[in-house]
Amino acid sequence: MSDQSNAIAGADQPSARRSIIFTDGTGDIGEVVPAADGPCPIEGRLRKAPLRVPEGYGKCTGFTLFGRRIRSLLYSTDVAVIRNSNADAIFAVYPFTAQPAITQALLTVAEAPLFVGVGGGTTTGRRAAELAAVSEMQGAAGVVLNSPATPDMVAQVVSTVDIPVVASITRFDEVTRQKVEAGARIINVAAGRNTAAVIRELREAYPNLPILATGGKTPEVTGATVEAGANALIWAPPSITELQRDMMVRYREREAVEAVDTEDAGAAAGAGTTEAEPAVPPMPDITDMPVADVPAGVVDTVPPEAEAAVPADKPFVSPFKSRLPRLPFLGRHGR
Repeated sequence: MSDQSNAIAGADQPSARRSIIFTDGTGDIGEVVPAADGPCPIEGRLRKAPLRVPEGYGKCTGFTLFGRRIRSLLYSTDVAVIRNSNADAIFAVYPFTAQPAITQALLTVAEAPLFVGVGGGTTTGRRAAELAAVSEMQGAAGVVLNSPATPDMVAQVVSTVDIPVVASITRFDEVTRQKVEAGARIINVAAGRNTAAVIRELREAYPNLPILATGGKTPEVTGATVEAGANALIWAPPSITELQRDMMVRYREREAVEAVDTEDAGAAAGAGTTEAEPAVPPMPDITDMPVADVPAGVVDTVPPEAEAAVPADKPFVSPFKSRLPRLPFLGRHGR
C-alpha cells in the first residue's frame, strides 16, 4: 500500500480526524496541518449571550430529549434573562398558580426547550392535568410537578400528556419509587445540602433514569453533584437587579475617569503654548462585557458631510407622474 493510501486510511482513525491533508494536485501528499477545534462562534455586534452557564456544567453526561442533548437548564421566568442565555433548556417553575398566559409569554422568547411547572402543591388533581395538556399544546417540552405531588397525580398527568413529566423530590423513599413507577420520566432532586447523597441513592436504584439537580454556588458543589450521578444541572442566574447595578457601577467609574482626563487635558492646554487636543477615552471591547450594552461609537451613523452633499432644494418627482396605476377591478364580473 502506498504512502498516500496509508495517509487516507489513517484519516479515518480517531486520532487523525482533527487533521487536514493538503495536496498539490499531483497525487503527492502535502503537509499535514492540524485543524482547528471547530468553526468560529457566531455572535452579533450587539446581540450576544452574556449569561453563560458555568464551565463545570459541561461535564455532565446529559440526557436526550427529542433528539436534543441537554446538560444545563436555566432556572428563570425573566424573559430578558431567558433570551440572553446559552443554556440548553429553560426550567420555568415559579411559586404561584400556573397560568397558560405565563407559559405562552415564556415560549415566545425562549429559543431552547421549555420545562414549565403545572402544580403539585396548591394546584392538584384534574386542574394540574389540564394545565399540563394546555402546556403541551402551547409547545412546552416538558412539565414539572412539585414535590408534594402524589404518585396518583403523577400518573394522572402522565396519562394526559405525551411530553415527559418531571417529578421533584426532596428525599429518596418509597414515595419516590412510586412516582417513578407511575411514569415520571425525569426526577428533579431538590434536597438542599443532601442533594448529592439523594442522587447517589437514586442512581443506584435506577441506573438509566435522567436526574436533574441544582448546580450549587461553588465549583466544589457542582463537581460533587456531577460525580454523584446528575445528568443535567439547573443554574440560577444573577437577577436583573444585580446585573443592572453592576452595569451602573461601571458607567459611573468610566464617567469619573473621563472627567479626570478632561481636567488634565485642560490643565496641560493652559500651561503650554499650543492648544492640546482633547483626550479621547478608549472604546471598551463589547466582547468582554458581562452585559450586552452598546458603547458610544459602535453603531455606524451617517457623517455630516454625507448629509450636506444631498441637495435639499431638488423637488420630488413621482414615478407615476401624477397618475396612479390602474388597478384591476375585483368585483362580481372581475372574478
